[in-house]
Amino acid sequence: MRGAIACLLFAATAGTAEPELRAVRLTTLDFRPALRVLVEPSQPPGEVVRQGDYVLIRIPGAAADPLPLPKVDPPLESLALERAEGSTLLKVKVAPEVVFEASYEPGMLTVVFGELPAPELRGPVTKDLYDKLFPTPAAPEASPEGVAGASGAPEGIRLGPATVRPYVSAAYVNADVLAFSSPVPVRDQYLQIAPGASATLPVGQAQLQAEYEPRIRFFASIPEVGQTSHFAAARLDLPIGSRTLVRISERYTRATLETTVVDPGREYFFDLSRYTYNDLSLLAHVDLGARLWAEGEGQASWSRFDDPQHAGFFDYDHRAVRGGLGYDIRSDLRATVSYSYDHMPPSPDRAIVESDAHNLIATIAGEIATLTQVSLSAGLRHQTNPLASGESRSFDGLTLGGTLRREIGHSTVAELQFNRSTDPSGYDTNAYYVNNSILASLTAPLPFESWLRAGVGVLRNDYPNVAAGLSVPRRDDIFGWSVGVGRNLGWRGFVRADYRHDRRDSNLPGYDITTSGFVIQLGLGLFGPGPQR
Repeated sequence: MRGAIACLLFAATAGTAEPELRAVRLTTLDFRPALRVLVEPSQPPGEVVRQGDYVLIRIPGAAADPLPLPKVDPPLESLALERAEGSTLLKVKVAPEVVFEASYEPGMLTVVFGELPAPELRGPVTKDLYDKLFPTPAAPEASPEGVAGASGAPEGIRLGPATVRPYVSAAYVNADVLAFSSPVPVRDQYLQIAPGASATLPVGQAQLQAEYEPRIRFFASIPEVGQTSHFAAARLDLPIGSRTLVRISERYTRATLETTVVDPGREYFFDLSRYTYNDLSLLAHVDLGARLWAEGEGQASWSRFDDPQHAGFFDYDHRAVRGGLGYDIRSDLRATVSYSYDHMPPSPDRAIVESDAHNLIATIAGEIATLTQVSLSAGLRHQTNPLASGESRSFDGLTLGGTLRREIGHSTVAELQFNRSTDPSGYDTNAYYVNNSILASLTAPLPFESWLRAGVGVLRNDYPNVAAGLSVPRRDDIFGWSVGVGRNLGWRGFVRADYRHDRRDSNLPGYDITTSGFVIQLGLGLFGPGPQR
């Protein structure tokens, strides 16, 4: 039996004499298959355990009769129900190497199977409306009551073997925009309509997942703001035997406003130009034993500006390969040690960004304590930039990335996100800059089934070479905070309002900038509200 037993205990409350299992539904959460078991809200203790090739979900009380069960797709192999005196057992057949997570809220038990994919593999529509403008966690998910049909099929429209999940959101935006050649914010107001759809299609033993979302803007007074943004992603998960998984993924972006896609550290924040960005990756994961596994990954990305001569940034390519060994500390906690090599060839617009880098990375992901989840990577990086000058010719130092998430009470969640990385620079003689950031956020319930979300973040960009006209290198400090309130509209939609305030302090003259923005957003979906950005 692989891994440790994962148990989930629920507090017993007064209720009916014989709680009832009402429905079992199959859905997808973060590109992972998930079973949702709907029960009477006052349900007494239950448990989720691993037993060989099965994950057993035991619910006290009788199940509805009849109780339709959904058809399952890989990596789930089968789903069966067994009735006993005073309890009901759901048996999920799934390979021992497939990890699972269980969570509970009154009236619903959720079991998610498989690893949480890296953010870049989760598709484009998990991004914020303005990406870094409103970087706060998603609102609590709408109740799934009524999502699946009477047959218990997965949420969405069945088109042959494919399942499609359409949605749409509409937002009024009143925000500062830095679209012109000087870093002076200009206020603009516009309406944004974002229809979208995600789809899942079994392909033999593999599973293809895709999504697409355009963001169409109306009534903007700035031409760059009125341009439509396009986001698309696809991922194919192909199991080979019982121990190997191959994953191919592609992410495509065609946009103007969403600058952090091509420059996460936010050096590129004004003098906007339309660009196209592609990110392609291939990953292979092989289980070597009960707890030991290996993985290898190759990745290629490239960005192209329509008018690079008049853009505030530049075209670049990036290539990387990685190999690592992982160990399951327990079923819900994994550790990995990896080596990676990445290369950035000379850009035709800026040759000095050429770089070669070697990285040794340690990662830990999973539940480190009760109600506390972590995904943390720490690395040692040696980078050389052969065409650069001065301190910008190399970098030796620590890199960091990850998230720490803590559930506080029943519905309150605190989250900490942090990053330290080297990003290619378009400023002066610098081949790169060091991006350091930390963001703290809190999501908490409010009366009338609404919720509050607040966040505060600090970002600091350090440059290696002395800046022209200064006796020290350039340094930018960005402090931002946001606050928002929202409410789910049944299980089909949500409404929310967010305010964001940012202050950039730089030692470069003219780069001290304050911006703010306000968004009111309504989201609707035939099978749930879609991503709540």
